[in-house]
Amino acid sequence: MSRQAREGALAPVLALWLALSAAAFALAIPGVEKPGLYYDEAFLAQQARGFVEPERAGQHPPSTREVTLAGRPFPLRNAAYMGSLKSQLLIPSLALFGSSTRVLRLTTLATGLLALLFSMLWARQLLGTPAALLTGLLMATDPGFLLFSRYEWGPYTSMLLCRSLGFFLVTLGLGAGSSAALRAPRAGRPRTWRADAAVLAGAASLGLGVYSRADFVLILAATVAALALCWRDALLRTLRESR
Repeated sequence: MSRQAREGALAPVLALWLALSAAAFALAIPGVEKPGLYYDEAFLAQQARGFVEPERAGQHPPSTREVTLAGRPFPLRNAAYMGSLKSQLLIPSLALFGSSTRVLRLTTLATGLLALLFSMLWARQLLGTPAALLTGLLMATDPGFLLFSRYEWGPYTSMLLCRSLGFFLVTLGLGAGSSAALRAPRAGRPRTWRADAAVLAGAASLGLGVYSRADFVLILAATVAALALCWRDALLRTLRESR
């Protein structure tokens, strides 16, 4: 596909994402501070505020961990089962616009919409522009996505962003441009450092976005089911040869 054709196929995806993002912000802004801040939002934002306003850091739960950076407590861990990526992502917004419920929720929404963009780009990379457009419409109108991208329960948006970005980068680096490419790896095409870098960056993103026990169980179960359904003969042959 020529560069002009690729850019032309990308334009509708970006246009729809911008339209969906504008609609999401227009719906969210009037009541963005209602209801008031609840404990999970406060728990994730406390370390970010502690870094931006160390004089107001206050008391953190014993599960949190920080490291001193430029004389300020930089968040490393929220809990024994959860890192501080969401807190780290909040630092620039709180530093620029102040610590408030409004800034917190609009930052959360922006993170969710970035995840939506990379989900659409991933679908386009795998299945083409029509599938990417449908992905965007289905995600952006899903009540769960709309709710958790505004009133976050746990690190939902940061994990979704890491996963969508990771899958997109790995798919891009492996050169899988269609479902047929996934069934038959491309032969005779030399690897480039850009492709390897994309795969490594994607793997790092997935490592940041997948870190709870339930996630690992679901991903492993889905992978086994996909192998059994799509590559049954190859899977059986591999098991026989590697017994």
